[in-house]
Amino acid sequence: MGKKITVDLSAKSIDSAIKEVRKYKAWVLAKEKELRQRLAMLGASVASIRFSTAIYNGTNDVTVRVEDDGSMATIYAEGESVAFIEFGAGAKHGYGHPQAGEFGVGPGTYPDGKGNWDNPKGWYIPGGEHTYGNPPAMAMYTAVQTITEQVTIIAKEVFSK
Repeated sequence: MGKKITVDLSAKSIDSAIKEVRKYKAWVLAKEKELRQRLAMLGASVASIRFSTAIYNGTNDVTVRVEDDGSMATIYAEGESVAFIEFGAGAKHGYGHPQAGEFGVGPGTYPDGKGNWDNPKGWYIPGGEHTYGNPPAMAMYTAVQTITEQVTIIAKEVFSK
C-alpha cells in the first residue's frame, strides 16, 4: 500500500511532491477513519444483537453506543443489567464467560456473595419474576472476537478502494 513519489531537485518538482504527500496523507487519514468506523459499527452491531436477544428475566435496559473522538472509537454498553447479561447470573447458568474472573464477576459476586444466587429453587427478582439466573450472553466479548476476526478483511477492503 506504499506510495512512490519521485522528486527531481527542482523547486517545481519538490512543490509537486509536497502536494502528492499532502494528498496521500489525506487519503490515509480518510481510510483510517473509515476503517475505525466500520470496525466500531461491526462491534456495536454484534453487541446490540447479543444483548437484545439474551436470556434474562429482569428488565433488559442495555443500550449500546459508539463514541468516536477522531482517533479512537469506543463501544459502550450501558444499563443496570449489563453485567448480569454479559457475565451471567446464578449458580445454575452464570458460569462460562472466559473473562469473569478477570473482572471479578460471576455467580456469587453480587452483592458480595449474599442473596440467593446459589439457591437450587431459584429466587424472585424485583417485579416478582422467578429465576434461576441467566447464562452469560458474552455480548461485548463476542463483539471483540468478531472485530479481531474481521479486522484484516475489512482493512483490505477499505485500503484497496
